[in-house]
Amino acid sequence: MMNNDTALIIEGGGMRGAYVTGVLDFLLENKIQFGSCYGVSAGAGHACSFLSEQKGRAIRVSTEYLTDARYVGIRSLLKTGDFFESQFIYDTIPKKMDPYDYETFSKNPTKFFAVATSLETGKPEYFLIKDLYVDMPKVVASSSLPFLSKNVFIDNKPYLDGGVSDSIPFKKALQDGYKKTVIILTRDIHYRKKPFKFKKLLQWKYGKYPLFIKTMLERADNYNQTIEDIITKEKEGKIFVIRPSEELHVGRLERDKEKLKALHTLGFSDALKQKQALLNYLSDD
Repeated sequence: MMNNDTALIIEGGGMRGAYVTGVLDFLLENKIQFGSCYGVSAGAGHACSFLSEQKGRAIRVSTEYLTDARYVGIRSLLKTGDFFESQFIYDTIPKKMDPYDYETFSKNPTKFFAVATSLETGKPEYFLIKDLYVDMPKVVASSSLPFLSKNVFIDNKPYLDGGVSDSIPFKKALQDGYKKTVIILTRDIHYRKKPFKFKKLLQWKYGKYPLFIKTMLERADNYNQTIEDIITKEKEGKIFVIRPSEELHVGRLERDKEKLKALHTLGFSDALKQKQALLNYLSDD
């Protein structure tokens, strides 16, 4: 089922993205496709396996290498500057350990945007990903967490996590002309983000990027307002949301494989429960 007038929005959330992998596997199993996909942070990474139509790959990659020092941890942070080692995750794994289907991705008609935050402007940029061999740094930039990742340079300009400036870019999709949006969230309906407390640390780390600091300090308010807007439009039937049906007790840096697999199961289950409602939404003119 191809839905050319519908955009898929995928929130990040670090390892909570295991929930997303379950929802995406549901969509793959039911052959539901979209005109466009906007992935943010970990959501951008998981979108890659969705768009290559490799069911099960995203959760597999998220869990099978947790004990490998090259994948995640303080050792990686000290050695490479990345808590999640980008070279291993985005090059070694897809090319050697769990082969990525670049050909299927290249043939997928869905437009794929990875959202990253410019350190210079503090604003989001929506990178169109056409060729993953060439454009992978843009996906890496989207998922590079402040303090835990090196700045990623694209055209000699520094970028970090897209979630800082636009965690859930459904308004961008509407601006781009999509009539409908399906949003995958990684927090339950009651969650609201708390303000960033460590202003001095932020100044120390990113003092040369005052607009980025400003965006970081405004992030909680912007995120919470976006959630309120989503709830309003969801009630009006203008957007469709798949979110955790229960509060998630899994952190952004979670490394418990069983907890992550349970999140995948929850994502698939939540999507399955909403299957008919989703199909109705997609088919309603």
